[in-house]
Amino acid sequence: MMSKYMNLSNYLVAYKGDRWTASFKEVESVVGSALPRSAYLYQAWWSNQTGEGHSQSASWKMAGWRTGELDIAKQQVTFYREKDNRPDKAGSHDGVAKGKRNGLTIAEAKAGLATFFGIAPENIEITIKG
Repeated sequence: MMSKYMNLSNYLVAYKGDRWTASFKEVESVVGSALPRSAYLYQAWWSNQTGEGHSQSASWKMAGWRTGELDIAKQQVTFYREKDNRPDKAGSHDGVAKGKRNGLTIAEAKAGLATFFGIAPENIEITIKG
């Protein structure tokens, strides 16, 4: 089962800039359905937490983004691309040579897979061979 917020993840991956300020209605347009009432009422809904019950934030974190500025009254949120996830860095292995992490942690991989399949991260098992 695909996550309700997979379209948001795909949109952010393809987005060319490092910052996207959107109205809640714009986010709904990208998602393809209405946001829950809690998105309009509680800042916590927009937090960058992952885990069970946080499929929305897992979708933007999986894409390499985080939320920053939030204005509930104006119904507006700003997403920021994480520094190591810029499109010009994709496929570059320079970071590995300089000792920087390239790729995902196990927790990030689990969060992404959980979002994609619509299940809790604790139900994902990853085996590394080789």
